[in-house]
Amino acid sequence: MFHMDLTLDRVRKFVALWGGAGSFKTIHVVGTNGKGSTSSYISSISVAHGYKTGLYTSPHFISPRERIKIQGEMLSEDDWVCAANLVDEIAPDCGLTYFEFLTCMAFVLFQKKGVDVAVMEAGLGGLYDATNIINPDVTVFTPIGMDHENVLGKTLTAIATDKAGAMRSGGMCITAFQENEAQCVLDKTAHDIGAELNFPDDRDYPEGAHPKLMGAHQRSNAGLSCSAWKYFCEKFNWDLNKDKVRAGLEEAFIPGRFQKIVMDSGMEMFLDGAHNIHAFRALESVIKSFDIVPDHIIFGCMKDKDLREIKPILKSLTKGLIICTGIPDNLRAFPHDKLAAELGGNAVSAKNIKVALELLPSNSKRVLVCGSLFLLSGFYTIYPVHLNG
Repeated sequence: MFHMDLTLDRVRKFVALWGGAGSFKTIHVVGTNGKGSTSSYISSISVAHGYKTGLYTSPHFISPRERIKIQGEMLSEDDWVCAANLVDEIAPDCGLTYFEFLTCMAFVLFQKKGVDVAVMEAGLGGLYDATNIINPDVTVFTPIGMDHENVLGKTLTAIATDKAGAMRSGGMCITAFQENEAQCVLDKTAHDIGAELNFPDDRDYPEGAHPKLMGAHQRSNAGLSCSAWKYFCEKFNWDLNKDKVRAGLEEAFIPGRFQKIVMDSGMEMFLDGAHNIHAFRALESVIKSFDIVPDHIIFGCMKDKDLREIKPILKSLTKGLIICTGIPDNLRAFPHDKLAAELGGNAVSAKNIKVALELLPSNSKRVLVCGSLFLLSGFYTIYPVHLNG
């Protein structure tokens, strides 16, 4: 189960045996950065409009139950056991991978609980992602950038081509403003298959809205979500209420997206899952816009990350320590000692997040914890209360 095999054959077989396709409306969110935030915004807007809404995201921080929510809440352990057993009963011989199994659990839970709308965040890519098996009512493309090159391709064109595979002939799509190379791919794919590709409209964003999530990039994610919801409502002639859109934006929350936490000591910690150059540029922008200067940084990432562009940004954000942190039990993690050697200068290493926190000087007032969401998972394991804001 715990491997990657990018085909849709196993999930296609499950869906055929399940027979529940079409029992709820679907919004599919695909891209590189901002998928989780955008999905959370759309889900919250849908809930604010009174629709029973399912949300499927990844990865999780502490419990896999974080990945499947209804009305913004995790389901019970009993619900999870029943759903897992049902997936196994429906297709015992499909050989589903871990991500595929969880995706199929989301399908059966959303059907069983009678959701009106399911917001499905793609995991990796688009064309062969397990979430791409059900025809969506609206496909949303968040910014596409360089990430997972070993799987999706070494160029932005290759990565965008894979993600464009989530489009459907005659389908309704909306995209964030992309780099030219990625936009050309989306434009061509939409033209070739006869999909309608739209852009966000600032008029869809409710005046005076103040989302909890900070930064200009989050304002862009929120704007994309508002326009996606508008097109979704237009498709089904559903009423759209700007006050409810505003309420949805302001209620939406997802941990680890420039999340500010005040510790018992009074120290401010900022948690952000920036793990590629696009995300680091957004992180740099929000830090500078709020005039935040971290005393120290705790950083960890996967070993497939190209540090050449990330390194200068990381080192420019603090004059203090950069504590390169290991992520235990994760074979993909960049070894902490090698990461510190790669960064050099003021970089030191710690075998895990607990040790990294202990290495912080006692007079630290502001600390940035950034990099892999798996690193943030270690923080939330120690301080689970902050997982909910």
